[in-house]
Amino acid sequence: MSTTPSQEDYIEAIWILIQNKGYARVTDIADRLGINNASVSKMIQKLDEDGLLIYERYRGLNLTQEGYSLGLHLSKRHQMLESFLQSLGLTDTEEIDRTVEGIEHYFSRNAMKKISNLMEFIEAHPEWWEEFNQWSKQKS
Repeated sequence: MSTTPSQEDYIEAIWILIQNKGYARVTDIADRLGINNASVSKMIQKLDEDGLLIYERYRGLNLTQEGYSLGLHLSKRHQMLESFLQSLGLTDTEEIDRTVEGIEHYFSRNAMKKISNLMEFIEAHPEWWEEFNQWSKQKS
């Protein structure tokens, strides 16, 4: 199933809320995404129709297995890109978050695998990465 960047933002937010609180309510999702409750309700109905979550009015919502798997994938993708940007020397958490939010929907699974491989290589060869960072500072 193909999802839009907006749908991915909702699924990721719902997944994170469920992981942190054990549940996700419309108001929690709206607060997290900085939007109004009516917009959240509309998208929840769409995600329910698409089989990514089960929504019972006045009772709450739960992710389906497909929705849960997608949420996990989206959360890992987000964390990987945050780590990647931090490895590049970015330290401002707001800048990192804005950058990740701006780019995360446009990386293919193959591109993410390549970034993951690079991150593993960096962990295994910190001296190489430190040399790169020193070289990069000279270029700035």
